[in-house]
Amino acid sequence: MTADLVSGPATGPTLLRGDIAATMYREYLLLTRNRTNLLLAITPSAVYLLLFATSLSRLIGDVRYEGRLVSYPEFAVPALLLSSMLAAATTAGTSLFQERLGRMDVELWSYPLRRGSYVAGKLIVSTLLILAQSLAALGVSLLVFTFRWPPSHWAAILCGITVASMAFNGLYLLLATLFKDFQRFTVTINVLAPTLLFASPSFYPAPQMAPVLRWLSWANPVTYGIRCIRDGALNGFGAAWPWMLTLLAIAAVACALIGRSLMARAREI
Repeated sequence: MTADLVSGPATGPTLLRGDIAATMYREYLLLTRNRTNLLLAITPSAVYLLLFATSLSRLIGDVRYEGRLVSYPEFAVPALLLSSMLAAATTAGTSLFQERLGRMDVELWSYPLRRGSYVAGKLIVSTLLILAQSLAALGVSLLVFTFRWPPSHWAAILCGITVASMAFNGLYLLLATLFKDFQRFTVTINVLAPTLLFASPSFYPAPQMAPVLRWLSWANPVTYGIRCIRDGALNGFGAAWPWMLTLLAIAAVACALIGRSLMARAREI
């Protein structure tokens, strides 16, 4: 009677073990070891929050939104959360582009790494990082403002932040797969965030926007992220769920296109 010492039990990889876990750990180190990128994703939003707390909130007072008056901090905080979210998504997108530019994917796929695990690990970790930084921005806002939203509205805010993180992570990673020139990518990804933010009803109600910008805002994904979080904060799930579904659809389409683009890249190697 002989024992087979070579072959082990036929167990497949799980989420917490194998190439998916290794990819997730690698992505976590890539996105968190660079302290400069983390500070750039959090610091601007914290500064904006302090400026609003000390100056603009007293200067502007109340604004009319959906037929009722709300305080300006309640109106503007969702836009500040989106600002932090876009900064964090920029970090994730830049990481993927630099990896492709340095042909690190060639080295990775020289190992027994499933391409689906590579895509899944990158999407999961970068989304979690964006979500964590968005929640950190929300925590800063709670330190400088006083909100009296009911628990159900807070639950809607958290759900809105989650689906918005998924959507914008997908969009920025997709953008990173479409560029090949470093200068064009750098200029585009750094100009895109403020353009999207200020071309949406972020710090001003939509009726007060210029007519052209108002029409263009409907093609701006940031508009749906802001509306999702803002409506969840002010009116709860009943007003926020259509925007949540829209963001989930954006996230699903973006992730599918990312997977397709990276798989096409893998076939070229």
